[in-house]
Amino acid sequence: MTRVGFLLNFPLEYKGGINYLNNLFNAVALSGSQEVKIVLFVPNKIDKEYTELFSSVEIIKTSILRRKSILWFLDKVCEKLLRYNPVTELLLKKNRINVLSHSNIVVQDKSIMNVNWIPDFQYKHYPSLWSEKQLADTIKLNSYLIYNSERIILSSHDAFNDLKEDYPELVDKVRVMHFVSQPFHALDSIDLEQSRDQIVKYTNNSRYFYLPNQFWSHKNHSTVFEACKILKERGYDFRLITSGFMEDFRNSDHVNKLVDYVKQNDLQDVVKFLGLIPYEHVFSLNLFSLALINPSHFEGWSSTVEEAKTIGTKVILSDINVHREQNPQGALYFEANNVTELVFQMEKVLSTNESVDKNLINLHHKLVSDTIAFGNEYVKIIKEVTF
Repeated sequence: MTRVGFLLNFPLEYKGGINYLNNLFNAVALSGSQEVKIVLFVPNKIDKEYTELFSSVEIIKTSILRRKSILWFLDKVCEKLLRYNPVTELLLKKNRINVLSHSNIVVQDKSIMNVNWIPDFQYKHYPSLWSEKQLADTIKLNSYLIYNSERIILSSHDAFNDLKEDYPELVDKVRVMHFVSQPFHALDSIDLEQSRDQIVKYTNNSRYFYLPNQFWSHKNHSTVFEACKILKERGYDFRLITSGFMEDFRNSDHVNKLVDYVKQNDLQDVVKFLGLIPYEHVFSLNLFSLALINPSHFEGWSSTVEEAKTIGTKVILSDINVHREQNPQGALYFEANNVTELVFQMEKVLSTNESVDKNLINLHHKLVSDTIAFGNEYVKIIKEVTF
């Protein structure tokens, strides 16, 4: 059996990364593969909620991943100076790891293969969102990973096209693997009435759109808020429910400006800021919304769109390549900065009386088959570098 190691070495506020790993691990487990064993290394003082979340894999706690610990500091110094992580490599060898995956480092020990995931190449399209140092560091890291890993996994063909522009000689080591969002526990155990009751405090029984993106500037909340202002002026009764981490590390004023816009335009009764909320509430809000909106200027592969697909929620999406590639059934599109187009699509949804009830049994069957395919694709990539 091949033991595949993952390092939980990114900030836990990065919910997209947490969800990606959880979805991947569940997919491998559901595939039933007896050839791959997932081992997740986590900080030794991690909250219990994360170890419970990753229940399908072997978990090993270590101070090496606890920020500012002595071993973490030593490993980071060596990484910065030598591009070498001696403490981490000893940890992997001790635990008989054959492949290190999705961990943004390259192990020098030739007995351990390296498979790395690059979510996207946003910096090629929106360099202004990055400081000079962030831009240089990210390009340097991606280049190092692409040249030195046995395999590079990308989430979209759109990202593959970006990679081909800069690394045409290395495309043979690249694999595109669309991930699948799997709210299995929710689909298995959901009580529809209880779920509706659970979110009344957010929706006040109003019809609502749902926007669950983090509050980064490229996520483009402002266009949706402007559309809400116009729709309110036209007399529509609805809400826009937003959730997600309300900070933008690249632009400290961004969230304040969004909140001020809502206040200055008397939209407090329409736009609701929930911030971070429990996943089961995210799921229920998604499930019963009139439509999920993703207005983003750029995505690697949108997990919010993918989850809407799995539970049959209508979506209104910015017309970018990745959203077209994700291809949700019946999706409505608008040009990302075109408020008029977005108003038209939201008005179309508000003017219909379609039920948001879903056939969860049929949805579950399709989700299982899609997830098994996702898991098998990953196992195939691991076998390519170890067999």
